[in-house]
Amino acid sequence: MEKKAYKKSRMACLLLIVILALGSFTGCGQKKEEPTAEPEVVTYTSPLTGVEREKKYPARPLVVSIDNVGDAIPQSWLSKADLVYEFPVEGQQSRLNAIYYSKFPEEFGPIRSTRPYFVDLTREYKGIFLAHGWSPAARDYLMSGVVPYINAMNSSLDFYRVADKEGPHDSYIKWSEVKSAIKEEGWWDTKKKIRSFQFLEEGEASTGTGAIKIMVDYGASECEYVYDAETNKYLRYIDGEPYIDHETGKQIAVSNVLVQRVSSYAYDNKGRLEINMCEGGKARLFTNGKVVKGTWSREDLDSRTIFVDNDGNEFKLSVGNSWVQVADQNTSVKYKKPETPAEGEGAADLPTGEEK
Repeated sequence: MEKKAYKKSRMACLLLIVILALGSFTGCGQKKEEPTAEPEVVTYTSPLTGVEREKKYPARPLVVSIDNVGDAIPQSWLSKADLVYEFPVEGQQSRLNAIYYSKFPEEFGPIRSTRPYFVDLTREYKGIFLAHGWSPAARDYLMSGVVPYINAMNSSLDFYRVADKEGPHDSYIKWSEVKSAIKEEGWWDTKKKIRSFQFLEEGEASTGTGAIKIMVDYGASECEYVYDAETNKYLRYIDGEPYIDHETGKQIAVSNVLVQRVSSYAYDNKGRLEINMCEGGKARLFTNGKVVKGTWSREDLDSRTIFVDNDGNEFKLSVGNSWVQVADQNTSVKYKKPETPAEGEGAADLPTGEEK
């Protein structure tokens, strides 16, 4: 009996070993594969918008001088720009400098001539500058080699005229042309370090007081922004009408509006302006329906402009695109606060704040 019990015990042990051995194999004698860890996703954050993505951003942005008067409006593909600067120019008009870094549209336009302070902006963002024409001072400045540039005045690239706009508001160029030139010149061969704006973390509340409407008047050029609580963006208007993208037909919507106060003076008989882009001055940030008051400074022309609030803390922008209104002493900037109806009464008139 003991011998039989021993045999049974031995058989049980052998059976257990076989079962354990088989457990490490699957299918037709194949060893069970160990689960592999998911590859880590590498993301890249834009210093201009705070947007994260898996694709690398290019070595440096493209800055494009865009016409902003008369038949130039509506312009093409401003909705794809990461940043747009609006500058005062002669004749109390304004001109745009659109900065493309995340997306590049199939064409740019209408392209217009440059001024020296547009080149200063390009230096700040380590950019490549694209324009059609120049003032004499801007021509000398560009030709000194301070930034890589493409200008229709001395370029063999195919700048063309569109049929639905009158000259000189009709100059366009294809991105394929520009991109080929950038690659041929090696302007994207070396990555440039661009200082980032500061951005609000997810769920972080912005500081400041309510501001639901912004009115900017350069004299002959003016615009408005109206805060849309549903999208948490400022919608841009011109002459009371939605300011649209020529290509999409949709209204321009902006996550942040910055106001950068500068001083200017006319230096020639054409009334062209000189602006010191390192002088410093007052600044305002409009985001999330609020306005934050502060100042701006810039160490030198190859450094970034730093915007801080009145306590010395750097402005925190909402993630997304921004428009910067560069406003001189001749430019009026006003904003309206939210309605505050008194108890038992209708909505009160909107009080207005003003920047000078």
